[in-house]
Amino acid sequence: MNRKKGKWLFPRVSSCLLALALVGTSFFSGGAAPVKAYQSTDADTAMKAFNQKFWDPQAKYFWENTNQGDAYQSFWIEAELWELVMDAYLNTSDPVLKTELRAQIDDVFDGAVAKYGSDWLDNPFNDDIMWWAMGSARAYEITNDSKYLDKAKYYFDFVYDTQRDDEFGGGIWWLNSEHVTKNACVNFPAAQAAVFLYNITGDSHYLDAATDIYRWGKTILSDGNGKIFDRIEPVAGPIPHATHYNQGTFIGAAVGLYEITGDVVYLDDAIKAAQFVKEHQVDDNGMLNYEGPNVDLKGGKTILLRNFAYLLTALEGSGISAAHLQFGEELSDWLAFNTEMAWSHRNADGLVDGNWIGQKVSGTYDSWTASNVVQALTVFAPAQASLNYVSRDAYEKIEVRTYNIGKGFVLEGSPEGSLQLGGVQDGHYAAYKNVDFGNDGASGVIARASSGTGGGTIEVRLDGLTGPVVGTIQVEGTGGWSNFMDAAALLKDESGNPVQVTGVHDVYFLFKKTQDDYLFNLNWFKFTKNDPTRSNAYTKLQAENLDDGVGLSINGSGTYVDHVMNGAYALYRDIDFGSGAAGVTLFAASGHQGGSVEIRLDSLTGPVISKIPVPALDDWNSWVSLMGIVDDQSAVGVHDVYFVFKGKDGNDFPCNLDWFNFTTVKGREWEASGKIEAEDYTNAASLGKETGGGQTYLAGLYGPNNPYAMYNYVDFGATSPQKLYIQAASDASGGVVEVRIDSMQGPVIANVPVTGTSGWQNFQVFSADLETQVTGEHVVFFLFKGSDWLFNVDKYTFGDPAVFTMPEPEPEPVTDTVPPGEVENVRAVLDGNQVRLYWDGPYDLDGSKVLISLYLCNQQTGATLEVERGVQTVLLPGVSGHEGYTITIQSVDHSGNNSSGYSFLLEDKLNL
Repeated sequence: MNRKKGKWLFPRVSSCLLALALVGTSFFSGGAAPVKAYQSTDADTAMKAFNQKFWDPQAKYFWENTNQGDAYQSFWIEAELWELVMDAYLNTSDPVLKTELRAQIDDVFDGAVAKYGSDWLDNPFNDDIMWWAMGSARAYEITNDSKYLDKAKYYFDFVYDTQRDDEFGGGIWWLNSEHVTKNACVNFPAAQAAVFLYNITGDSHYLDAATDIYRWGKTILSDGNGKIFDRIEPVAGPIPHATHYNQGTFIGAAVGLYEITGDVVYLDDAIKAAQFVKEHQVDDNGMLNYEGPNVDLKGGKTILLRNFAYLLTALEGSGISAAHLQFGEELSDWLAFNTEMAWSHRNADGLVDGNWIGQKVSGTYDSWTASNVVQALTVFAPAQASLNYVSRDAYEKIEVRTYNIGKGFVLEGSPEGSLQLGGVQDGHYAAYKNVDFGNDGASGVIARASSGTGGGTIEVRLDGLTGPVVGTIQVEGTGGWSNFMDAAALLKDESGNPVQVTGVHDVYFLFKKTQDDYLFNLNWFKFTKNDPTRSNAYTKLQAENLDDGVGLSINGSGTYVDHVMNGAYALYRDIDFGSGAAGVTLFAASGHQGGSVEIRLDSLTGPVISKIPVPALDDWNSWVSLMGIVDDQSAVGVHDVYFVFKGKDGNDFPCNLDWFNFTTVKGREWEASGKIEAEDYTNAASLGKETGGGQTYLAGLYGPNNPYAMYNYVDFGATSPQKLYIQAASDASGGVVEVRIDSMQGPVIANVPVTGTSGWQNFQVFSADLETQVTGEHVVFFLFKGSDWLFNVDKYTFGDPAVFTMPEPEPEPVTDTVPPGEVENVRAVLDGNQVRLYWDGPYDLDGSKVLISLYLCNQQTGATLEVERGVQTVLLPGVSGHEGYTITIQSVDHSGNNSSGYSFLLEDKLNL
């Protein structure tokens, strides 16, 4: 990193190689696209486009998205966009733009003051405060305006002096309102801010603070090999989830400390963290992942890229080893590839979405994610890179988030994990390059979709929006935006003739309406070599398409199974459950006494994987969805599936059956008599979650939206409970909780009225008697009803409401016999007439402490010292001189396992 006159400057860093080679990645056999290079002027073009769409010069604040209006960016993200403006100012050679950006540096700060006031210590998030402290330090370096330095010191000093303590051995708390976790997102930015302040002021207090925070964070919040953890919690311990912005600030702090101290350990730390990103935070194409839809994480590449530039500058400095130089070249060219690919996907307005592998032609753009490519173009010098798109296997799941061209939709979180295409309307489309169908050819296609409306269609075309149609997928309404089902179809051309697709093609999904404006959500798709409409367990399988059956018939129009006798069965051959089904839905009607449906595998006496009760609905024209739990250990792979129908008390005609499908969604078992946390639902619609007062609860329940939550499953045991208790709060007039089992149209077992409690967090207990006896295991639906805003819901129980206030049991400690790793990077310094040791590690998640023993002439002197993991330093008592002393440091974990120990001569570690 270049430092001039004690300040960090940010020149655009260069690339040494002409083309990128990604080792171990398989690309389309047609070869890479021609070598291309973004231009030095592209950074200015991108910054101007960004300001044009997102900067409000009147409010002096960035809009959240291209819809503009009164939706402005969040407080902490505004600080990061402020740094983006500074980086653009430092790197532009356009004198007019430079003048505009210099004024904008002051404007962003003034806009934040106008919006939030001049003192931000009332913000409960220490990381929010620290981002502005770091930005203020950088603003002072550029402007030499003392108000920025004053703010940087004021905010840093508050957080470090009041929010750092010795819990977990050190570190800064995430919140100043309550101390619950210590997070990477505050500690490594704090270390970086301290580096900036030291470089500006020369005050050793800030260098000491930076090394203290960094040393603690490296041991407690990393694996020691480049992966940076999200946080540490009092009960759960370290949470080893890595994100772009935490990787970035760790790299930045390490590089800053390397530049100050010359200690190559810091540089190696930064390289390990960068290597982790390259290996683990990329897609199959080698592109940096999109970390949406999380509001904070989705634009985190901007922070990562800024700090990658710091690292590249350091790796171009003097005295760098050959290995470090080589890594710098590899990193530079990989970043050039990412930048070139991303910039090639800009739209007509010069904007690039955060999902760099694809071009979003139109739709709503978010300023946080759109800042990513601006940052890259700003800090990385033009370099040539080959544009490559990885080949995709047509017969494996293709995540829709990996689109290469898209229009209209949004990427959002899916209840099934990953990301989904949401907000899909007529005329939207998504394209996927280089889908390899092989030589045998595809005959069918499956799309994983959900719809809270009547659905729509997906027109499948090859090699362009006007290319040949090879299939049409009908996506029906699934009863809710969170209820996913496989929509399957045979491949046919526009005339309805079967087709087989071979070779490599770009696949276009064109979305069309049938009746509703909003069509469906889409999660993934894949092609098949057989007919998925008859064999895929997770699509809607028509009951009348049975392969064999006894004691039943098919209705006159051939659309469902009817006249089902007691003991009848229907056989469906070669149903593919894949990796395992966890639930099943039957669409059935019962105009008689009801009964049950057993589902068995491979024979009439085979294992029962589910038993679904059928209620007496007294109407053969009333069709309902009935849900059951499936043994997911047995329902794996391909099986013949038998439906065995049993009437109540041996009576005939338990039900008619229209269709069925299985699901992989697996809930958790709840004991009806225990505490059921409302927010831990299996599925839900039209509601959210909030946290406050130490509780997490369901919120945002608006009656006209028909909110509900489903729990799969609740075990009522052999004896029916008599009452249901609900802990809820309402600052309105409340509403009613209607509870049904086995289906949203299943039997009602309780109605619990909830009245106002004079506050959304003023929770009270409400109850009602059960209206029917319930035993055994059931899927339970809580339907929240009323005409306006209803209530927040915290907990349920069918037992004693005293469980609501019982303390959570302490988790059983996990023990093992594996010794922890050793400490590393031991350093010793003279502290007056005494010696102080520093070290890194151990990095084990269950690490507890280190034991330090001092030896003189092979005899231990003094007691063994115990130092809590995270403290990472100790003053050696009674050491006079240094010759002849040997020290052994042993690591100890929470199971009581000791490492072999790391021994060294004290004089070898002293910097004399």
